Amino acid sequence: MIGRVGRLSAEFAGEYGARLSRRISAALLATLAALWLTGAAWLLLHYILAKPDEFGVIRHPLESPTVLAHGVLALAALFLLGWFAGRHAGAASSGRRVASGWLLTLPLAVLVVAGCAQLFVTSAPLQSALAAVHWVLGLALLLPLLVHARRASAASREGAAHHGERGPGPLPFRHGARRGAGRRHNVRS
Repeated sequence: MIGRVGRLSAEFAGEYGARLSRRISAALLATLAALWLTGAAWLLLHYILAKPDEFGVIRHPLESPTVLAHGVLALAALFLLGWFAGRHAGAASSGRRVASGWLLTLPLAVLVVAGCAQLFVTSAPLQSALAAVHWVLGLALLLPLLVHARRASAASREGAAHHGERGPGPLPFRHGARRGAGRRHNVRS
C-alpha cells in the first residue's frame, strides 16, 4: 500500500528539474487562482457589501465562509509552494527567468508573513497595517505571476522549437536528491 502511494506521488510529481509536471502546475495555479478570488471576494464582502446599522455594521452572510475558504486555500497553497520551491526554484536558479522568479517570490513571502501575522498580532494599529500590506500585495501579486508565466510560456515555446516538438525532455538529476529504486532515468551527460 505504501509503495503504491509513493509511486502515485512520483507519477504526479513528474521528473525532477526546473519544469514542473503539468499536474503540479495545474494544481498550483488553480489553488493560487482560487486563493486570489476568495481574497478579492472577501474584500468586496467586507468593505463594499457591508451595511451600516443603528448598532454598527451588518456583515454580509458570505463573509465568514469566504475568509474560511481563503484560509484553507492558503494552507494548500503553502504546501504546493513548498513542493514547488524544492523542485522548481532550486533547479531553475541558473535559468533566464531568475529575475521574474524573484519578482514573484519576494512579494509572496511578505504576503504570507503579513497574512499569518494577522492571526497573532494583538495591537490594532499593527494588525491594520499588516492587513493593508496583505490586501495590497495579494491583489497586486497577479501582475508578477502573469509576467513569470508569460516568460515561462515563451521559454517553453523557444525550447520546443529548439528541441523539436517534444521539448527539452527531463533535466539531469541535480542537488543530491534521491531517486526511486529500480527506476531508469534519462540523464544527460
